[in-house]
Order: sequence, then structure tokens, then C-alpha cells
Amino acid sequence: MNNRAITLSLIMAGLAVFFVQSYISSVDEEAKKRFGVEVLAVVAKQDIREMDTVSEMMLEYRLIPKKYLEPAVISVEKKEEDKETAKTLKGVAGMVAVVPIKKGEQVTLNKLTELNIRTGLAPQVTPGRRAISVPVNDITGISKLVKPGDRVDLVAVLDMGNGNRASKMAKTVLQDVVVLATGRAVSNNVARLVETDSYSGKERIRPLTEDFSFTTVTLEVEPLQAQYMALIMANGDNAITLSLRNNDDTERTQLSATLLMDIVGPDAERLRGGAARR
Repeated sequence: MNNRAITLSLIMAGLAVFFVQSYISSVDEEAKKRFGVEVLAVVAKQDIREMDTVSEMMLEYRLIPKKYLEPAVISVEKKEEDKETAKTLKGVAGMVAVVPIKKGEQVTLNKLTELNIRTGLAPQVTPGRRAISVPVNDITGISKLVKPGDRVDLVAVLDMGNGNRASKMAKTVLQDVVVLATGRAVSNNVARLVETDSYSGKERIRPLTEDFSFTTVTLEVEPLQAQYMALIMANGDNAITLSLRNNDDTERTQLSATLLMDIVGPDAERLRGGAARR
């Protein structure tokens, strides 16, 4: 009796497993018909910023039904990772994100780019305008806190006479000028600085946006203004001082030139008379 009961129980258990598996299979088949088979799609393992160089550590595979795949997503029609999927992931590494990619977001080809003519400085110059670089230091370059995308005014110190202070004048020659680059750092620049780590001796790659050793700032100006700047820079490296403005401040005002006597004010005549008596 006990053996019969055990046998009957095993048969019932087997039938239950069979029916469960059949139900799961039918649900799976229905899901495949409705949503498509699942494939391995590349997604962001972490937040990827715009213009970041993508590495394998930033990516992972995730099983996603075909119906929910984004157009141009990087995917492999497999359910398990192997050498082929690893090769695909390595092919993505080294490319550059042209837009921010959030963690868990599918990685598509239109979100990535390679080094080409569409990266760097030239594509950012407005048609009809020109890019020109001016020398700066910690004083004239606003402690080198200026960055691509900022807007500045340019104050030039010009020598109008024989080189003495009284013959010099300061003039705001350009207003509300866009900064395209600081040194080699451009807002859509994907170049990297390769340097040797002082401790490990190994080479490391550092984004140029972290480089504050720049000695030039590149500005977007009109062609005639570029000629003005070339002439002003002929007076010396410190002839131009940048004046940073708020990005929302686009007002341009007519400013007259400033002479040393304008700073002295009413005392100018007295000082001039004292110098004559000497």
C-alpha cells in the first residue's frame, strides 16, 4: 500500500512538473511572439558623460526582447556571452560618447563617434566667423578659470606714443566674445593627454579639460576683428586682458578709452604742474 502511494505521488509530482513546464513554455512562446526573442544588448554599466572615452568597464550586456531594442543598438543575437560578444564589446571601447548616456541605457551607434573631422575645433566655428588665439597668463586669463563656452570682453592696452605710461590707453575692443578653447581643450574635443605617472612609471591618459597649463585662449570673432587682434598682439604678449561676463549677459555698451590721466582725475593738472616745476 505504501509503495503504491509513493508511486502514485511520484506520478502526480511528475505530471505537475510536466504541466508547469508546459505552461512556462507556452508563456515563453507567447512572449516571443508578442515581444520577440531576447538578445544580448549593450547597455551602460555606469553614467557616461558627453565626450567621455568609452571603456569596456563602462559597458555590460543585458537580455532585452527585440521589441524593446532601440534603433541602431549594439547587440548580439545570443542569450549568453562568449568570445563573439566579448569581441563586440572591445570594438565599442575607445569610441567617444557624443551625448550623455545614463546607467542602464541602451548604447546605440548614434550616441558614439570616433576621432574624425567632426570632432575638435573647426566644426564649432560659426560659418562666416574665425577662430583666433590670444596669449594669456594667470592675470590676463582670469586665473585660468575661463573655460570653453564662456563669454568674455577683451581689454587692450595700446601704446599711443613713445612708450611711457602717460601715452598708453586701455580700450575695450571686443565685447561678448565666445571662448572656443583654452589651450587644446575644446568643448567637443576628444583628445587626451598621455603622460607618465610619477609613481608607477606607467602611462596614463588625462582629459585635456583637466589641463590648466594652457597659455592661449581661442576666441570666435569676425574676420575684421581677427585683423584687429593681430595688430593689438603685435604690441606684446600682455597687451590683451580677458574680462569674464555672465553667460546670460549679452549687453554691449559703448565704452570710451581710458588714459592714465582719467584715473588720476582732477589731480591730473596738479601732478602735471608738479612734474613741470621739477
